[in-house]
Amino acid sequence: MMKTKFVDELHWIDETEMLDLIAIAQSSPGAVAVNGAIVVGYKLCRIPGVFFSILGAIIPPFFIISIISGFYTLFQENEAVQALLSGMRSGVGAVIVSVVWDMGSGIVKQKKTCSDSHHALRIHCKLLLKNQYCSYYFNMHYIGSSKSHYHRTEEKSQMIYLQLFLSYLQIGAFSFGGGYAAMPLIQAQVVEKYHWLSMTEFGDLVTIAEMTPGPIAINSATFVGTQVAGLSGALIATLGCILPSCIIVTLLAKIYIQYRNVKIMQDILGTLRPVVVSMIAVAGLGILSSVFFLSGKFAPALSNFNIRGIIFFAGALLCLRKTKLSPILIMVGCGILELLYQTIF
Repeated sequence: MMKTKFVDELHWIDETEMLDLIAIAQSSPGAVAVNGAIVVGYKLCRIPGVFFSILGAIIPPFFIISIISGFYTLFQENEAVQALLSGMRSGVGAVIVSVVWDMGSGIVKQKKTCSDSHHALRIHCKLLLKNQYCSYYFNMHYIGSSKSHYHRTEEKSQMIYLQLFLSYLQIGAFSFGGGYAAMPLIQAQVVEKYHWLSMTEFGDLVTIAEMTPGPIAINSATFVGTQVAGLSGALIATLGCILPSCIIVTLLAKIYIQYRNVKIMQDILGTLRPVVVSMIAVAGLGILSSVFFLSGKFAPALSNFNIRGIIFFAGALLCLRKTKLSPILIMVGCGILELLYQTIF
């Protein structure tokens, strides 16, 4: 889409510059679409161009997610909505697994990163499983008590605003690779640290963010900010999310415009790719826990397995790997199947 708009229609950049834009956007923290808009904006109008390009990139998803977040709050307990989102989480898990497969297969073919990739994934999986298994009973109680204090409260203290800003500042500063790479960072902040969302709600967040326009990290900032502190919370969380990339990518764009040579930085940041893939895989495992287990947590008991969710996941993954169907259609299909099942049976 960026190529069609910037190269083919408006002729703001040529093909070579488009490749450089992608390299800078993917090697920098933050959303690739926003990073690309920053580079083009700086090339055309310097700082004013950066400002207006950021506004153009975030305003549409901000308003859409704010509205959806409001409806989510109103209808979250509705049985039909719960069934739809529950089924769609199976599709989300399948999409993440498919993305990890595609990204990881390219990385493990590189001899110098193959061992790093396996090692990073092994460490992340061990930490995830150990944390979920050892803290299973503790977290069930603690999340419930903490969430009642933070989630959708009317008390909008300065501390909550500061926590929102700093949390998404960290997410924006360290989400290299954009999109799915931000998910484990978002999960660590909003689910595990502050308990603003449960793991089930986090799965709903990823589903909504995936199906709406805009980057996942920015969409999640708007969604979580709205849930925790209303529209002002959404503004603060979104600002924290985009601030690091605004600064870093603007500096990189300045270097690129002046020297047209960022290969050294590409080589350095390229070593992050195996870690990024493993982080995405671990975030996917976290969501799959809410799909595979009725309790929503890793607890390998036969009575705890969600057979229907596993079947939907397997079918969605098969469709993703063997057909050219849109991931959004597959996720919606899983949601409709779950809704029909609960309506009929």
